Amino acid sequence: MPGYANTMSLRQACSLFAAVCGQAYVSMDNDLLSMYETDQSCLRFPLDVLVKPATSAEVAQVIAICNEHDIPVTPRGGGSGVVGGALPVYRGVVLSLERLNTIIEINTAEKYVVAEAGVITADLCSALEQHGLCLPVTPGSSDISCIGGNVATNAGSMYSCRYGQTANMVLNLEVVLPNGDIIWTASNVKKRSAGLNLNQLFTGSEGILGIITKVMYRVAVQPAHEICLLAGFNHLRTACEAVNEINRSGLQPSAVEIIGEQALNITALYLNESLPLIQKDITTHLLIEFTAYSTEEMDSFLENIYALLSGYAATDILLASSAAEKFRLRRLRSSIGGAMTANGRQYRDIDACIPVAHLNNYLSAVQEITSSTALTPICFGHALDGNIHTMLLSGQGELAHDQDIDNITNEIFQYATQLGGVISGEHGIGLLHKTYLPLQFSTAQLNLMKTIKHALDQKNILNPGKLLP
Repeated sequence: MPGYANTMSLRQACSLFAAVCGQAYVSMDNDLLSMYETDQSCLRFPLDVLVKPATSAEVAQVIAICNEHDIPVTPRGGGSGVVGGALPVYRGVVLSLERLNTIIEINTAEKYVVAEAGVITADLCSALEQHGLCLPVTPGSSDISCIGGNVATNAGSMYSCRYGQTANMVLNLEVVLPNGDIIWTASNVKKRSAGLNLNQLFTGSEGILGIITKVMYRVAVQPAHEICLLAGFNHLRTACEAVNEINRSGLQPSAVEIIGEQALNITALYLNESLPLIQKDITTHLLIEFTAYSTEEMDSFLENIYALLSGYAATDILLASSAAEKFRLRRLRSSIGGAMTANGRQYRDIDACIPVAHLNNYLSAVQEITSSTALTPICFGHALDGNIHTMLLSGQGELAHDQDIDNITNEIFQYATQLGGVISGEHGIGLLHKTYLPLQFSTAQLNLMKTIKHALDQKNILNPGKLLP
């Protein structure tokens, strides 16, 4: 990565940025900068300058300055990533998009929303709800994640098995290119068949090709009915068989979450309260959700899912329709993250995605691969789309650079790709997992990606050191 110390001083750079954004939004204060050195991966990299533009035009001017003077730029949203994608590994500028936080338009007739990239996901969802609309794909980090980051990582959610990933919601994007040009990637209509698909090029590109400044999402009418079911199983294999039966059935649940034995145990201990279906002979849970627009549709879903699960579940299936009941059934699943990080523990996040038919094979292999280590594999996640979160849990200490962790991660990813899977379903590649990309992509594919990166960002200033090996 070329250094910029030879062309201009940091003070000179700050002066140029301040002329664009205002002095109050450019900082070299170490206390403030330290807040932008890390994310949920627990990695930490120092930066030189924090810049907080307020508009797309300001973003473009800042990027043009950085491009002219070879200054590396790391775009940052909410900092909710788990693979180091928003960390300044080459120092330089962290470009925070937090001031681009306006919801520009909610169009109820055409069912779309336009918002700036720094809008918090949960805030957008709340605004849509006031109009009877919803954004079906909302990641678990919606309270802190920004919509620009969701698009940049092609985020998924519990509801991806029915609604797809963020890419399925994107109609159009405003993007600032590395030279400072501002473009829109598509159009505001629902169908198009002209030119290359620039939406898909920038969605999931993790900020290495351009900086997303505005997002146009397609949205849906809020369903009138929503229910949760919780089923317990004596064996992991039986739960996986039930998932495969659901997959074959033609039913369309909005979520099917599997929770393995270690995840059940550690979270129940962490919560230390009465929880449904936590009992000695239950090793696996399935949390299943349905949404419907009529009672007749919901009744049909329930009749079919009860008939299907009755041959697999070890206990009565619990049903929740009120907010309080749904909270109770979701309580353990939503608390797994807190349980994993309690008492100073750290984990390596693996979110491989494998064909649903191989769910049991994959989870069994993870147990075997980790059996001779001191690590605890906490396995849970989005069963019906094969995106299982495999958290390699350790005690206190630095996990990110541990060679044993890297070797185990490599072995798990190797197995997942041998099954026809991929090394990330929704969390992205970032810094931590870029070395494993050759397990999934050929040399020709990787070279093509690098060619695209170079064509758009010849000086390699945008989020350098991420995504591509």
